[in-house]
Amino acid sequence: MAGRSTGRALIVAAAIVAVGAGAALAAFTSGPAAAGPGPSAPVALGSPGSSVTSSSSPGLVGSPSLGASPPASASATSSPAPSPSGPKAAPTSAAGFVPGKTIVPMGWPFAASVKVHYGPGFGVYRVGPLEPFNMISGVSKSGALLRGHDGIDLQVPVGTPVLAPFSGTVIDPRKHWIPWDPARYGKVVAIQSDEPTSVGYTVILVHLSSIGAPIGVHVTRGQVVGLTGITGDAAGTIPHLHLELRAPFLIRYVVKGVVRRVDAFDARPSLLAVDPHRK
Repeated sequence: MAGRSTGRALIVAAAIVAVGAGAALAAFTSGPAAAGPGPSAPVALGSPGSSVTSSSSPGLVGSPSLGASPPASASATSSPAPSPSGPKAAPTSAAGFVPGKTIVPMGWPFAASVKVHYGPGFGVYRVGPLEPFNMISGVSKSGALLRGHDGIDLQVPVGTPVLAPFSGTVIDPRKHWIPWDPARYGKVVAIQSDEPTSVGYTVILVHLSSIGAPIGVHVTRGQVVGLTGITGDAAGTIPHLHLELRAPFLIRYVVKGVVRRVDAFDARPSLLAVDPHRK
């Protein structure tokens, strides 16, 4: 009897262990599938992935949504990552600068999904008085110098979020390019780069409808700094972002036999290098 009882006890114990092991295995294999993936990370308002418009976000000066840096994933889509070896640094003097060819490492000024048309570019004729910091387009019959376009017009709808092409400090253009005419430029954001590959270079974003990065603040590449508009002398034109790049030194040009030294230069090569639609 003792032998039979012992045998039955061992069989019952083995059955219990087997059932427990089977339940544990089922729980292990089915657990992750039942849980499913976690919720996706929310996109911060004002990041390249959000749908910010001038009608839905009025009065953007000092707005946290425009001052917040976008998620890393959003920045990656709007500003292609440099090669493993890193981008070539921009020239630190006029000696190494080649007008029309030099590329300054920068970020694309819009979300990758924004359709952009390249409008009038650097050096084309522009009406209005010629200031000391303006490029020239030629010489009139009377011998007067004609003002040239200092930037490039990127045609996009009004209210398109504008991203900082550089990490750096927002500076006051009125103190750097004198005399500065607000009636011509309208609302602007000027960012002086502190990135290792473009230290001292400045990007000027012109004709904005709203400003989200006031003078004196530090911004990060890819951060929303304003919305496009038609302020200044852009009223009546195709809506666009007038973008200028300016070097931390003067560049020598010869136009129609006239020597002109200004810090402005053609931004097109630098933009084409990061344009997500040209890759």
